[in-house]
Amino acid sequence: MIKKALTVLLLALACIKGYSQSEFTPEWNFGVNFGPTFSTMSFVTTAPGFELNTKMLQQYKGGVSVRYISEKNLGFIAELNYSQQGYEQKFGEDLPKLKYSRTLSYIQIPFLTHIYFGKKGRAFVNLGPQISFLVGDSEKKNEAFSEWIATSPPDSVYVVAHYGSKAQHKLDYGLVVGMGFELRTGAGNFTIEGRYYMGFSDIYKSHKTDPFSRSANRVMSAAITYYMKPF
Repeated sequence: MIKKALTVLLLALACIKGYSQSEFTPEWNFGVNFGPTFSTMSFVTTAPGFELNTKMLQQYKGGVSVRYISEKNLGFIAELNYSQQGYEQKFGEDLPKLKYSRTLSYIQIPFLTHIYFGKKGRAFVNLGPQISFLVGDSEKKNEAFSEWIATSPPDSVYVVAHYGSKAQHKLDYGLVVGMGFELRTGAGNFTIEGRYYMGFSDIYKSHKTDPFSRSANRVMSAAITYYMKPF
């Protein structure tokens, strides 16, 4: 009796598995995305007593996406994005009027594993590496900063070597982690997602004789993506 019951159970499980596999169809999606970025830089100086603290700088990014859902609950995403990021320098209470920020513009190419749960409404996680190429580098400063930098004493507690100089490394690479929600409709698929990017490379040289031993991108972003099925 037990043997027969086990046989029936195994047959039922096989039928369910076969049905779920036959029900799934691989899917290609092409999309466009746009949203804000909130970025800083992680700086570590090589000289004791000298510092460079930063705070969030809001910019924007946008681009195109290709997504292939290869099997149930799993897919892959590749994107080509234009992203503005960078940092705003944080000065101490002794210099409250100074304002300085740097905008770094990148062409980003993330390659992400896409894990999702649900059908019409889906929660998802995206995770994977990203490489970026610097295509723009600009500074913004106020008059008080210009006056201060012209008369700044040599023993200033702020690192000043990077002012007026461009980023020395054009290639940036790191890791992206994102979470979001997707709504699937007859007019296409809409996703909203938040991401965090941790850069592993530095924008400045990091030898012992250089001002920084670490100068890496840190970026939080949000984006709305519209996906459509081409076929």
